[in-house]
Amino acid sequence: MPSYPFNGEEVRRELPVGGYIPQSFIDYPGCIAAVIFTVGCNFRCSYCHNPELVEPERTVVNRRIPFHEVVRLVGRNRSCLDGVVVTGGEPAMHASLPESLRTFRKLGLRVKLDTNGSYPEMLDLLLQERLVDCVALDIKAPLRPSRYEEVVGIPCSEAMMKRIERSCSLLLNSGIDLVFRSTLLKGIHASEDVEEMAAAAGNRLVLQRFRPERTLRPLAAGAFSDRELQALASRFSCVICSSG
Repeated sequence: MPSYPFNGEEVRRELPVGGYIPQSFIDYPGCIAAVIFTVGCNFRCSYCHNPELVEPERTVVNRRIPFHEVVRLVGRNRSCLDGVVVTGGEPAMHASLPESLRTFRKLGLRVKLDTNGSYPEMLDLLLQERLVDCVALDIKAPLRPSRYEEVVGIPCSEAMMKRIERSCSLLLNSGIDLVFRSTLLKGIHASEDVEEMAAAAGNRLVLQRFRPERTLRPLAAGAFSDRELQALASRFSCVICSSG
């Protein structure tokens, strides 16, 4: 199995968990699911609303939940659950992810993964082993380095864009349930950007509202109005996600 470093540190043996929701009715469409938040991300999106997961060192209280405790809690509630959602942060950066998902499979649960698409080798492994039933991939901007850098807050290369393109291709050919999402920032994303992102998503893009109340970094960008979002969705055959 390929190695996936955790911010340059030695790979952790257990999935690093920084948050847990016992039961959600909105994070996995059509399923009642537990939600597991992993710690760590290779991107630094200014608008991220989970800053304590992306940069845990910045928080006053850095809580971690042992993975075995999460498994115990999920198992205890198994009769009330259809599945689990593993989100972050970026779950695919952790080498422990496949074994963690195998654990949930043994409990008979469906699995949804949220990812930024920058780890296609991990995604390919999960698809080959049929460890995921649904994947939500966030497309941050048109797949060009300069445009991606503007959103994700780190240097991007053509190689990174190819990695995300490969992840999109893997998913579009996988036959599993898919969600391609883009959070739109007024002042950063233009209508032609939505057109490009929709094309990368095989014309099945979900537009998410920017939530300015809690972000990783201060930013000048604003949120599109409901009318503006609806106009973009209608023009490029997208769907609007009200829950984000």
